[in-house]
Amino acid sequence: MRLTEKIFAYFWQGRGNNCNTYLITGEKNILIDPGHLVSELGERCLEQLSSQMLADGKSLEQVDLIICTHAHPDHCGSVEAVQEKSGARLALHKEEVELWEKWKEYLSSTGSPFPSLKPDFFLQEGELQVGTDNSEVLHIYVTPGHTSGSICIYEPQGKALFTGDTIFSGSIGRTDLPGGDMREMAESIKRLSSLEDVELLLPGHMGPVKRAERVKSNIRLIRNYFF
Repeated sequence: MRLTEKIFAYFWQGRGNNCNTYLITGEKNILIDPGHLVSELGERCLEQLSSQMLADGKSLEQVDLIICTHAHPDHCGSVEAVQEKSGARLALHKEEVELWEKWKEYLSSTGSPFPSLKPDFFLQEGELQVGTDNSEVLHIYVTPGHTSGSICIYEPQGKALFTGDTIFSGSIGRTDLPGGDMREMAESIKRLSSLEDVELLLPGHMGPVKRAERVKSNIRLIRNYFF
């Protein structure tokens, strides 16, 4: 589904747990949170994503960079498979590597196969310049709370904020999993509430929040209810 000139959204419609995936197109094609390879219910999540992208005239093979907002399996379980198809580089916050290894250790002990996660570079607070002439810029915000290295991403042309599992429509991500912290989440929400010009909030689960006044109202509701 095309949302703006550059942004395509693939909202998860299955019954099992999986995240929304987003594609930012341009000189470099950036895939945000490719999701599970297969859900806990056996749904072939990556195959569904591939079919949806092909319907938009896009393909996994065209991906140049994968960004994970955090290292939970429902957000980056298919990273290795996407890289095999595309040769894409991978970026996320450095603190998420330790979290991924803990998931890998736990699930491997149950006999479940678990993919590797090998970042090409780490993200930190500030601008991420992409493209050969660095003309395309994403703004990275480090927003701990759901995990210690969770990030949100702002794409200025579409005035879109990709929030991972930090902010949803009317809710926030869990803070009771390893790396979660309710106090850090409160501070992250406070920081995001000060951002101007956000007209499209694109969360890791559930639907989007459209129009600037609704984005602000959504964050205000969350702060009043949870904090």
